[in-house]
Amino acid sequence: MTVRPFLRPSLAVLLLCVALRSVSAQEPEVIVLDPSHPLIQNPQTVHPGEEPAGAVPAPADMEIPVPGQGVDAREILAELWFRQRALAGRGDAAESGRAIAVALEFMRREGLRAAPEIAAAFGADARAALRDGDYRRARDNFELAARFDPSGPGPQFGLAMVLLRGERDPRSAFSAWWKGWSLSWSDPGTVYAHLGNALLLIYLGLWIGASMAVALLCLRNAPGLAHDLKERTRGRLGDESSRLAAVAAMMIPLLLFLPAVWLPAIWGAMFFPYFRRGERAIAAAALLLSAMAGPTGWVLDWSFRSAADPAAKALMQSVRGGYDLHQEEALRRLVGDHPQETMFPFLLAKVYRESGRFNDAMSMYRRVLEIDPAHARAMVNLGNLHALRQEYAQAFNFYSRAGEADPKQILGHFNAALLHHDALHLEAAEEELRAARAIDDAEVTRLLGEGREAKSRSLPVDAVYSSKEIWQRAVTQGLRSGPPWRWPEVLTVPGTLAGGLGLIAAIIVPGIGLGSRAAGTRRCRRCGRPFCRRCQATGKHPDHCSQCMHLFILKDGLAPAIKQAKLREVERHARGVWIGERLLSLVLPGGGHVLGGRVFLGGTLLAAWSIVWLAVGLSGRLLVAPEWLATAAGPGAIAGLFCLGLAVWAVGNFSSHQRAEG
Repeated sequence: MTVRPFLRPSLAVLLLCVALRSVSAQEPEVIVLDPSHPLIQNPQTVHPGEEPAGAVPAPADMEIPVPGQGVDAREILAELWFRQRALAGRGDAAESGRAIAVALEFMRREGLRAAPEIAAAFGADARAALRDGDYRRARDNFELAARFDPSGPGPQFGLAMVLLRGERDPRSAFSAWWKGWSLSWSDPGTVYAHLGNALLLIYLGLWIGASMAVALLCLRNAPGLAHDLKERTRGRLGDESSRLAAVAAMMIPLLLFLPAVWLPAIWGAMFFPYFRRGERAIAAAALLLSAMAGPTGWVLDWSFRSAADPAAKALMQSVRGGYDLHQEEALRRLVGDHPQETMFPFLLAKVYRESGRFNDAMSMYRRVLEIDPAHARAMVNLGNLHALRQEYAQAFNFYSRAGEADPKQILGHFNAALLHHDALHLEAAEEELRAARAIDDAEVTRLLGEGREAKSRSLPVDAVYSSKEIWQRAVTQGLRSGPPWRWPEVLTVPGTLAGGLGLIAAIIVPGIGLGSRAAGTRRCRRCGRPFCRRCQATGKHPDHCSQCMHLFILKDGLAPAIKQAKLREVERHARGVWIGERLLSLVLPGGGHVLGGRVFLGGTLLAAWSIVWLAVGLSGRLLVAPEWLATAAGPGAIAGLFCLGLAVWAVGNFSSHQRAEG
C-alpha cells in the first residue's frame, strides 16, 4: 500500500500516539510530585515529628510500582537512599530532597511505620559528621533519621548533642533529649532491655546500699560489743583489750578470705542485738536481699538471654514496623520451631508482603488458616493481597469470611468499602461503611482521617497484632528459651546461702555468742559512752547514760567538776561525730545519715548512689544495651544519671544527719 507524502507525517504522529498510549497502559502507577512541596523547595525545613503538608511528589526517574506488582520495600528504600546520597554529594539539594520525599511517601503508602536500616544509615553519616565538626550536616542527618524511624530514640539523643555542642541551645537540646527518653520507654524492644538492666542495677544498688549501711552500723556499735566482751570476762579485759577483741571479732571473716557476700551476713547476725528497730529493719533487708541472689540471678539470666535472642528481637521489631534480613531469618526459624503457633507465620507473611513476595505472603496466611480456620486477621490480609492483584472476587470472599469469623472485625467491611468505592459501586460502598461504623465508629473515623480514600487508588488496610499481644508473646518466648529452674542450683548460690544463714542466725542466735542475746549494750547519744543493764537500769530514756539523763533531760544539779568534765566529753564526742559524718558524706552520701540515726534516709541515699555508679561503670560491659544506643552520640543518653548523682550528693551533704530528739 502506498502512502501519499503529505500523509506520512500525520501517520507517524498517529502511530507514535498509539504506541505511547499502549506503553502508558502498561506502565505502573507512579507517585506524582508537586514542585511546590515544602521538602522539595527547602529540604531542611521539615523537622522530626512534623508532617509535610500537601501532596508528596516524585520526579520522572523515581517511579515506584504499585503494590499490586509486588515491590520489595527494602530494595526500593535502599535505592532511594543511595540516590539521595549521590545527589547530596553533588550538592543538588532540590533533587536530594525530592528523593527523600518519594521515600517517605512510599513508606506511608505501604503502611511502613519505620525503616530502621535507612535511619541507621543516616545516623552513621550524622555521627561521622559530628566527629568531623560539621554540625549542620550532622543535624540534617539526625533529623532525617528521625523521619525514617519516628519511634527511635537514638536520633533524638544525637540531635540533642548537636544542639548542645554545635548551636549552644540548651533548651532545644533538653527538649530533644527528653523526647529521646520518652521514646525509649515507649519502644517495646528498648523497654525489654531496660527492664533487665533496671533489675540488675536496682538489685545490686539496694544490696550494696543496705550492706554499706549495715557495715556503718556495726562500726558505730563496735564500742557496745567491746563493752559486752569486757563484762563477759568479768573485767579481765581492760578497755583497750576489749576494743581490740571486738575489732578482731569483726576481722575474722576478712582473715578467712570469705566472699564479700558473707560479710553483711556475719556482721548483721553479730550486731543484731545492738541495733534499734529501724536499724534492725535495714539489717534484715540486707540479709533478705542476699538470700534473693539465686532467684534474682535466674531472672537476670533469663532477661539478658531474651534481650539478646534474635527471635525476641524480631518480635519487638514487628511492633515498630519495618524489617531487616535478620528479622526474616528469625521469624522463619520460629515458624519451623512452633508449627502450631499462628502469630509467627502471620508476622512472617507481613515481612514477605513488604519485600514484594506476594505468593510467599499468601502461603503464610493460608498456613495460619490451616492452624486456626477462624483467624479473621489472616483472612483480611489475604483479601488485601487478592485486591492488590485485582482479584476482587476472592478479596470479597475473604472479607465476608472475616466478618463471619469475627463479628467485631471492622477491616473486612472497611476494605470492601474501599474496593466498591474504587469501582464506583457507591451504594455497596456506603452499605459496607455503615456496617463498619456500627462496629466501631471511632476507628472508622480514624481510618478515614488518614486520607486513604482521597488517593487515586485506595489501598486496603492490613490487620495487625497489637503491641501488647506481641510483647506478651515475646516474654513467653523468652521464658521458654531461658534457663530451666533448678532448685538446687538456685538455692546454693553463695549469696543465697550467706543471706539465708545470716537471717536465721540473727533471729535464732542474735549476737552469735558474743553479744548479749536479750538486749545489747547501748551507746549514749550525748557522750557516746557504752552502757548495759548491769551498768544502769533502763528507764524512759534508754538512749542516754545516767549522767547525761540527769544533766540534759532531768536538769538535776551536778557537782561543778563533774558537770564540766561531762560537758567536755559531750562536746568532744559531738565534734568527732560531726566531722566523721561530714567527711563520710563527701564520698558516701547517706553514710552520715546512717551514723546520725536517720537510717532509712541514709540507706536510700546509699542505694541511689550505688545505682548511679553501677550504671556508669557497667555501661558497655555487662548491661544489655538497646540497639539505638549506638546512635546516641556523646554522654547525652546518660545525662540523667549524672543529674541523679548530683541530686543524691546534694541531699546527702546539705540535709541534717542527726535524728530529731524525742
